[in-house]
Amino acid sequence: MFHRNLDAVIRSPTSAEVEQAKKNVQYGIDTLNQIERELKETRARLANLEQRQDAVQRDLDLNRSIASNLRSIPDEIFSLIFEYYVESDTWASPWVLMGVCRQWRAAAIQARRIWSKISVTHAIHTSQRPHERTRLGYEICHTVPLLERALDRAAGAPLHLCFNFGHSPHSNVYGDKDMISRQLLKVLQETKAYLRIYELETKSTSTDWIKNVEFDGFEFPALEKAWLTTSSKSLNERIKKTSSRLRWLNLGISSGDALDWDLSGMPRLSDLWLSGGSGRVSCGLEMVEMIQSSPCLTDLQLWHVKLAPVPGDVSLSIPSLLTLELYDAEIECKLDLPSLRKLAINLSTLPNSQSVQLVFPALTTLVIKDCEKEILPHIRAYVPLKFDISSFSDLELMMVKVMDDMIRPRHPSVRGLRLSTHSISPEPLSDILSMVPDLEDFEFLGSISSPKTFFADLVGHSLTAKTNSANRDPICKSLQRFKLCVPLPLSSSNTKAMMRWFEAAMKIRKKGRHPIKEASYYDGEAWISVL
Repeated sequence: MFHRNLDAVIRSPTSAEVEQAKKNVQYGIDTLNQIERELKETRARLANLEQRQDAVQRDLDLNRSIASNLRSIPDEIFSLIFEYYVESDTWASPWVLMGVCRQWRAAAIQARRIWSKISVTHAIHTSQRPHERTRLGYEICHTVPLLERALDRAAGAPLHLCFNFGHSPHSNVYGDKDMISRQLLKVLQETKAYLRIYELETKSTSTDWIKNVEFDGFEFPALEKAWLTTSSKSLNERIKKTSSRLRWLNLGISSGDALDWDLSGMPRLSDLWLSGGSGRVSCGLEMVEMIQSSPCLTDLQLWHVKLAPVPGDVSLSIPSLLTLELYDAEIECKLDLPSLRKLAINLSTLPNSQSVQLVFPALTTLVIKDCEKEILPHIRAYVPLKFDISSFSDLELMMVKVMDDMIRPRHPSVRGLRLSTHSISPEPLSDILSMVPDLEDFEFLGSISSPKTFFADLVGHSLTAKTNSANRDPICKSLQRFKLCVPLPLSSSNTKAMMRWFEAAMKIRKKGRHPIKEASYYDGEAWISVL
C-alpha cells in the first residue's frame, strides 16, 4: 500500500521509510501491468464475442429474409404495387424502386406503366438530370438508343411524354441539336408511340426551334392532358384534329401568336389554363371566341393575361363554368357566368374599367389573396358565401375591405371562413371573427402570437377559471366546426401553446351553451381531432 501519512511526506523520511516507499512503487507498477494484461485479454474476448454476434446476426437476418412471406410474393404482385405507388404520387420515381434489391429491380422492369414518363430532349441540364430521374421519374432520352429502350420498357402502356427542346449555358448538348431532335421524333413516328400518349408536355427555352418542327402524320387519339404553347403550331394543329378525348389543356400564350384554337372538336375538355408567362399578354375577341368554343368547360384559369374590352359589347359567356381562377389577370370585358360557384383572385387581379361588373348569381366560394380593394365593389353575388382570405401583410385590413365592400352591403351572413397568414395577434383575430357572428365553419392557417388570449375570447372567459367569471358571451356563438393548421415545427413553444389552448377551449365550448361539433388540428401529416 502507498504511504498515506501526511507527516511522513512533509518531514524528511527515514531510511526504513524510503525502502518501504520503493517497495510500494514496484508493487504499484506490477499491479498496473497485471491490470493491463487482463484488460487486453478482456478486450480480445469482447472483440471475439462481438464478431461472433455480428456473424450470427447476419446469418439470422439472411434466414429470416429467406423465410419471409415477402420473398414468396410473385413479381407480378410487386409490379401492381409499384404501379399504384407511382401513379398515386407525383414525386414517386421507379428509379428509387430499382435500387432496393434484385427482386424489386426485376419487378420494376416488368411494370410497364411506371416507365410511362419519358423526356425527349437533345440537351441535359447538369443539375436537372438527377431531379428529373429520381424525383419526377422521367426516363431522359437524348439519343435514339435511349429512346428505343424507354419505349420498349413501357411497351403497351399509356405514355406521359415531354418534349424538352432548347438548352441553357449549363446544358450538355450531344451533337447537332436539330439532327438529334429530328431523329428522336422519327423514332416516335416509326414506332407509332404517339398513339399511346395520354399526357403531353412541351418545354422549350427556344421557341424558334419548335416553330419549325413538323408533326405531320402524328395522331393523338389517347391524349387526355396537354401542356402546350402557341408557338408549336404544327403540333397544335395535329392535336386539334386528332385529340377528341382531351379533357385538360394548359396553353402558354406567346405575345404576337394568334389564338386560332377551336375547342368545339374536344367535347370532353373541362379544364382550361391560359398563361401569358412572366408578363401580361393582352387578348380580346379571339380569346373570348376560343374559350366559348368549348362546349362543356367547367374550370378556367387565367395567368398573366389581360382580357381586353371586346368590340360590340360582347361578353364572355360560359354557361357551364363552375370555377374561375385569376392570377395576375386584368378583366376588362363583361362576364356572363350564371353557374359559377368558385372565384379565386390574387393581389394583381383588378379591372381597369370602372364600368365592369362581375355578376355571379350562383357564387358560393370566394378566394382572395392580397387583392386590391378596387376589385371588391365590382363583384356581385346573391347567395351566402364562403370566404378564403390570404394576406401576409395585414389580414385584418383585408377582412375589413371584404366586410365594407361585399358582406355588409349585400351579405349579412357568412357561414364559412378560411384565413391564412404568417402571424397575427389575438386582438385582430378576435375582431375579425366578431364581424361574422353567424359563422359556422372556420379554418385558420398560421401562428397566433398569444393563443391563450384568443381562445379565451372564443370561450368567453379565462381558460384557467372554472366558472364564467367575466359573464360574457363567446365570439362566434354559431360556430360548429373549427380546423387549425398549426405552424411547423411542432416542437416550438408557440405551436405547443396553440395546440394546448386550442384543445382546452374546444372542450369547454363543447360542454357550454354554444357547443362545437367538430374541432381538429393539422400536424403536418394528418388532421387530429381534439373532441
